[in-house]
Amino acid sequence: MMDKERILKRNKEYSENFIQPLKNSSIPLYLKEVFKKEKINSLIDLGCGDGILIHALKKEFPKLKIVGVDISPRRVEGLKKAFPKEKFYRRDVCDTELNVKFDFVHSSQVIEHVPSDRKMIKEIGRLLNKEGILFCSSVIKKPWAIYKYKNNGKFVLDPTPEREYKNKKEFLDLFKENFKLIKSEIIPVKRNFLNFQIKIPGYYLIWGIWKKRK
Repeated sequence: MMDKERILKRNKEYSENFIQPLKNSSIPLYLKEVFKKEKINSLIDLGCGDGILIHALKKEFPKLKIVGVDISPRRVEGLKKAFPKEKFYRRDVCDTELNVKFDFVHSSQVIEHVPSDRKMIKEIGRLLNKEGILFCSSVIKKPWAIYKYKNNGKFVLDPTPEREYKNKKEFLDLFKENFKLIKSEIIPVKRNFLNFQIKIPGYYLIWGIWKKRK
């Protein structure tokens, strides 16, 4: 089996079994700020999962045109039932085969799972309108990072990453050629343990908001 096929198969199996909680889903403040400042009529969520963001967006922006792409048949079918007027596709986020452009591309903690992060970024650029907005997040792993999962003998934040970025620069540099950075942030990863939020040693979430260059 080709390496790409192996990765997609593994990601699909994990996605089919992991159900994301949708209760009390809300739009993060940093995304609300973007929607206030920019004229956004259409959005595509690459790796949309069970639709945490989509449910929140449709509550607050019912007229927003939304497209979702995910590798999980269960997730895609669930979203089709929940939002019959929107479009959802079970496809590779690196090659969506869509001939539509969007005002906003959103992708949360997906890029570290794909066979080629650069190919995914190229696809994002293809899908974005001129001066469109991109939100992308991922994982930074310090050398001493420890967690309960392992992949290829190394600690990982969840079971299926192809990579975890070493630092802020490594992640942000992926986008600098074709996107202008508006804002970014790094925050420690926390997990709930006995109703306490515990920091995971050496792990951080990083997100950025960019505008596509002209």
